[in-house]
Amino acid sequence: MARQAFREGAAVTITRVHIQVGTSARSCTTHGPYVAKVWRLDPPVTNPRKELQPWLNDYTDNCPTCNAGWQGEADQHDDDIKGGTSEKQRRAVARFESAGVPKRYSECTVWNWKWTNDQQRKVWEWAKDYLNNLDQVLESGRCGIFSGAPGAGKTHLAIGMVRHVVEKGGTAHYTTVMDMLGRIKDTYHKDAHETEAQVIGLLSTVDFLAIDEVGKSLDTNYEQAQFFRLMDIRYRNLKPTLLVTNLNRDKLVAYLGDAVVDRMREAGGLLLSFDWGTNRSTKRPPSKDGDS
Repeated sequence: MARQAFREGAAVTITRVHIQVGTSARSCTTHGPYVAKVWRLDPPVTNPRKELQPWLNDYTDNCPTCNAGWQGEADQHDDDIKGGTSEKQRRAVARFESAGVPKRYSECTVWNWKWTNDQQRKVWEWAKDYLNNLDQVLESGRCGIFSGAPGAGKTHLAIGMVRHVVEKGGTAHYTTVMDMLGRIKDTYHKDAHETEAQVIGLLSTVDFLAIDEVGKSLDTNYEQAQFFRLMDIRYRNLKPTLLVTNLNRDKLVAYLGDAVVDRMREAGGLLLSFDWGTNRSTKRPPSKDGDS
């Protein structure tokens, strides 16, 4: 029951109450028929202004579905004004959550990746330039390779690049080689929730793909064929791919082959060596989600 108070005169305050006096069959042009409650102000306002007469003393409810929508919009607007999460921000969060980033690395960005020497700065400057020229990168299909020992910060920087692409409204995905192949194998189970074509379709069409742990032993020729199949699809369609590996330059070339490495270095792509010491604390347990 809604209560409203109106001040009449300079000295008297009358408390008025809206009471339900009946129902009325109505129809919303959007949501169809509904039963509206009819309300009356008690006691009524005498001699209200002409423009208020149609609804001040008596009014009928609007469509409840429309009301709920209007209230939701009002609440969202209020949240935005008060610093709440906007719909645009929520969509960005959803895209990032679907980008395959492990929880351990959820706070990684390019901008909080620490460099302390000229070699590290060179790597960071390349990543920054890559992202600052993202339109050109996506147009040319520029790729890159991070190569170096575990703990040098390769995964952090790669995931930071994934995050940046997503925050700019693009699509990006992070995966390890083994997770990628395992996801493809899972599609062969009778209760699989996605098909092989859907997995390959996702990984081959995202704007930016970071593949970690490249060079870990693949058990079968089939697994190798799937990996190189995906690389070939992305290359032919000018889709930027970042490979992250613990192999040094010579071993990586032996693993991928000269042709694949040459492709990765087209259009300004580089093989960047992370050959400084580990950034990991000896007290922190090793990550199960990538070891770069």
